[in-house]
Amino acid sequence: MLPSRLARAALGGAVVAVALIAFSLTAFGATRARAQNATVRIALDWTPNVDYLGIYVAIDKGFFAKQGIDPKIIPYANTPAETLIKAGKTDLGISYPPDVIINRSQGLKYKAVAGLVAENTTALAVLASSPYTRPAQLNGKLYGGFGIQSDQPIVTAILKADGVAKPVFKQVVLNTGVTDALKAKRVAYSAVFGGVDDVTAALQGVKLRIFPYRKYLGAAGNYPNAVYVAGDATIAKDGPALARALTALQQGYEWAAKHPAAAEQILIDENKAALKNARAIVVATGNATAKTFVNASGTWGPLTDSDFAGLAKILANGGVIKTIPAPSELYTNALLPKG
Repeated sequence: MLPSRLARAALGGAVVAVALIAFSLTAFGATRARAQNATVRIALDWTPNVDYLGIYVAIDKGFFAKQGIDPKIIPYANTPAETLIKAGKTDLGISYPPDVIINRSQGLKYKAVAGLVAENTTALAVLASSPYTRPAQLNGKLYGGFGIQSDQPIVTAILKADGVAKPVFKQVVLNTGVTDALKAKRVAYSAVFGGVDDVTAALQGVKLRIFPYRKYLGAAGNYPNAVYVAGDATIAKDGPALARALTALQQGYEWAAKHPAAAEQILIDENKAALKNARAIVVATGNATAKTFVNASGTWGPLTDSDFAGLAKILANGGVIKTIPAPSELYTNALLPKG
């Protein structure tokens, strides 16, 4: 029997009431979840590039949201992560392992919390058309750098490893890009990130010959060339939030390593103003870089004592640091997901 109009109205009212209650509970749950979300500030170390594939994948795929994290991206403003961390202006930054060792030895209380890449792609670079076919031939030649403290001891160690008994390091601080300086023959050699700078140079019609650090320095030269860092105080105060953020980043970088083309498109879509005319560079460098995000087991982030031990000795031998910090002061894996 069909219900009467009154019965249908009552039934309809009951359904609406139930629906409103359910909606209210759902809305309350969503509001409560948002209220419990933690904001984690992530400072970029350069303009948009493929190093950030994991960040933007994690945003696009909802990995941060699933972890209850609202990421606040702090755009590059020519301010080192160390300065921002010291001033309490960021929770996570991107830095360079030699800088972590140097700054920690000088009293800055911070450490690496994840490797952005799993290996060192840094290399000395010369023009492919130059007569230099090995690092030893660069002894006494002019190096183009950017005033990085670790350059001299690292380059000196490479020259020694290639057979130079008493290396001579001569440097000029560049006010232009490495490729331009090499092309103009203002310098004989410089340092580049393999898979990025050499690939970009090739797209610009400039071929480079590179000498990877790890080839000449072994384990001491195979530190990840970029790491995420956080202050000790932030780790102590907001460790759970940082751990959730790093879980999202791990998912983002591992996804990017498996799906580089899709990750590259996400990066471009999320940074249209900066990258709308740079598709060729993003694709070429992304394809070369994505595979370096993860280790042999396909995992992103873990660091080891060997990522810092040999490098620290090189810096100490070069007089850049007086004492070598303990590994526990330089990095921690405690905030990464347990594999």
